[in-house]
Amino acid sequence: MGPTGAGKSTFIDRAVGRPDANAGHDLTSCTKEVRAVRYPHTDGSRNIVLVDTPGFDDTFMTDVQVLQRIADWLNSTYKKNVKLSGILYLHRISDNRVAGTPLRNYKMFKELCGKDNFKNVILVTTMWDIVTAEVGSAREQELHAEFWKAMIALGSTTHRFEGTSESAWRIINSISVPPLASRRPLQIQWEMVDEHIPLLKTSAGRTVLESLSDLVSSFKGVIRRFSRSRKKLSSPTSQLSSSPLRRSPSSSSVFTSSDSPGVGWSVGAGTISANNSGTCSVEGYQRFLGQVISTLRASLGAAESVRVHCVKHAIAPSLSLALFIEVKLHG
Repeated sequence: MGPTGAGKSTFIDRAVGRPDANAGHDLTSCTKEVRAVRYPHTDGSRNIVLVDTPGFDDTFMTDVQVLQRIADWLNSTYKKNVKLSGILYLHRISDNRVAGTPLRNYKMFKELCGKDNFKNVILVTTMWDIVTAEVGSAREQELHAEFWKAMIALGSTTHRFEGTSESAWRIINSISVPPLASRRPLQIQWEMVDEHIPLLKTSAGRTVLESLSDLVSSFKGVIRRFSRSRKKLSSPTSQLSSSPLRRSPSSSSVFTSSDSPGVGWSVGAGTISANNSGTCSVEGYQRFLGQVISTLRASLGAAESVRVHCVKHAIAPSLSLALFIEVKLHG
């Protein structure tokens, strides 16, 4: 498991020795369904089943839909008395901070597993080939000391995936496979199958809904600040300079007029500042677009969870357009 683009499909493809035809090479999701791959173990005496899952912040599905698909597969196998031997959680070491989608995904993952299963979890870092050894090691230490500290304390282990078949099998073979009789269900399996708790009332489901609520609340504040800024721009008393914009030395995402402070509004960790025509920097626009996409996804997820299909169908085209623009901007 792990966020979209963390390398889940690539890990499985490397393990079974086939080209990564099913793997994505960017942040566009490639895995739409839970995918189980049976393969002979290297010891020659047994088979293993590697299970690929869609990532949260999926390009085409809401977080609620992704959780539903994962839960459906887990519950179906649990009803057949099939329990997992271990769980790999993949994280891109190339991410310079654990926030936004990676953080939401990690929180949901912990609730899906439950503390009793942390000892069967391996936290895997990927994408080591696109960072320097010094930067990667520093980020790895931060993960161990802060974000993963609680899981490691309860028995989770960590590994680096180096993109090779040998590396994949080292990680697989590090799993301590418990006897069948002592394997435990994941928390979401116990909640939904044994306790008959609906998905959105499970610990993982509540975490997803809380994330959606936080996104919507955050974006409402962005829209209010944006509206106030637009009013200032349209005011006849607004005297904005038509001089070229320059980059503020205090922030990589703030642009101001060379003769006046301009008008700006916060977007996430950055700020968009408008000139006299109401335009903003490319970098600021990309940040704002990211907020728009997150909010559209949150709205789509909320509509999906309460089954308001007319709202869902109204939001989906806007999300598709925003994602198309995002791809073009990064292209």
